[in-house]
Amino acid sequence: MRSWSWILGGAWGLGVVCLALAAGCEDSRVVATLADLEASPDPVVFPETPVSTLRTQDVVLANRGNGVVTLASLAITENPEDFSLSLPPELALPATIAPGNRVTFGVRYHPQAYPEADEGALHISSSDRDAPEYDLRLQGAAVEPVLLLQPMPVRFPDTRVLATSPVTLVLTHTGSDPDPVTVSFLGLTDDGDGDFSIQSPPGLPLTLTAGQEERLHLAYTPQALDDDDRGVLTLESDADSQEHLEVPLSGASFGPHIQVSTTALDFGTVPVGADPSLPVSISNTGNQELHVTTLELSNTGSQKFDLDPASLPEPIPAGGSVQVLVTYVADDRGDDDGVLRILHDDPLERPVFVQLHGRTPSPDVEVVPDFLSIQLSGISHSQEADIRIYNLGDEELRVTGVDFSNPDGSFSLVAQPTYPALVQPGAIPAGPFATLTVRFTKDTATVDDECQLTVHSDDPDEPSLLVRVIGSYTP
Repeated sequence: MRSWSWILGGAWGLGVVCLALAAGCEDSRVVATLADLEASPDPVVFPETPVSTLRTQDVVLANRGNGVVTLASLAITENPEDFSLSLPPELALPATIAPGNRVTFGVRYHPQAYPEADEGALHISSSDRDAPEYDLRLQGAAVEPVLLLQPMPVRFPDTRVLATSPVTLVLTHTGSDPDPVTVSFLGLTDDGDGDFSIQSPPGLPLTLTAGQEERLHLAYTPQALDDDDRGVLTLESDADSQEHLEVPLSGASFGPHIQVSTTALDFGTVPVGADPSLPVSISNTGNQELHVTTLELSNTGSQKFDLDPASLPEPIPAGGSVQVLVTYVADDRGDDDGVLRILHDDPLERPVFVQLHGRTPSPDVEVVPDFLSIQLSGISHSQEADIRIYNLGDEELRVTGVDFSNPDGSFSLVAQPTYPALVQPGAIPAGPFATLTVRFTKDTATVDDECQLTVHSDDPDEPSLLVRVIGSYTP
């Protein structure tokens, strides 16, 4: 391969002159000298690199000062086509560097054209006392490859979440070396958590003769919203200086993302006749407008809720939100439940359900016990048992009557209250309560005599309760 060091040496010689004279340079930051931080290497010089080949060099920023230095940002500000950053996951900016400590990151060189002497700049913003803004110079030499990969790196167009964008990567044997090139490995060593894929990969080993090309069909299918999806396609061959090639893959996704302020609205206990309202906020935290296609209330439950507005004909812009008021129509007593269903076009979310609940003061009837067994034997032919009617609600209970069914004729209802019987709110067993007394009388052997009592009240949820009484007699 032809050496381009003479070109780069001349370019860097001019840069040194600029540094020494501090005149004629377009950006005065280039002549600044770091006081607390030390960059190594400085400048960053890459060896001769075939086009479509990626080389990475580690850069170390060490704090040689006596105080903490804050590293605010790193950015390629000159020639981002040929140079890029590779930051480790543990390096989150801004980052603090204590005296004697250091941070390490990668600078990548992936030349796009040859023959060419490439220059670039990595801009470092920090709290360095002499050079808070510093340009670390970058230098590379692009030479003719044996195996040409285009495009390099691969940048996919912005893609909607769960949609697919294709890119064709072309591998060409340039003929700069007449011998065939054998590709022994071709695969994704980082698929970006499933975002990148190869469609119908070629069989391996793959042999390319001079002038021959192979088309590799790549796909980007983002699984989540991310403005910086990254992956790596790795190729191994016997091409000179290109035995191991890494092709960076990148893409950004877009789409709506629905968020609701709550998935449950509880209006609590409100007076009969009230109509309180509570809000549900529907937000779009994505980067594309969100369409809410349907707002609907379940047709089951008490159906005591209204919506305002009843629909959202306009989309919610990215970063925007709308408010829907849910009104509880408390026009009768007792518990009311419902469900608000929100249909939308967020590809990553299912329909959203908001549970609705409210209640008005009401009685709550409870009968203890609701099943009773009376057993007689020997000379005992009759026995009585009490059944108590409690009110566990928060409003007076009206017991309006009791139906008594006695098909075997062995039971009798010997005591009951005057109807309507009023039972104030209370607890079990303290009461208050109303009492029913049932008597079982039998002279002959039996094991399955039964009677039933049906208690009627103004409990809106349980207007009737059934009590079963079983009697047996063993002589």
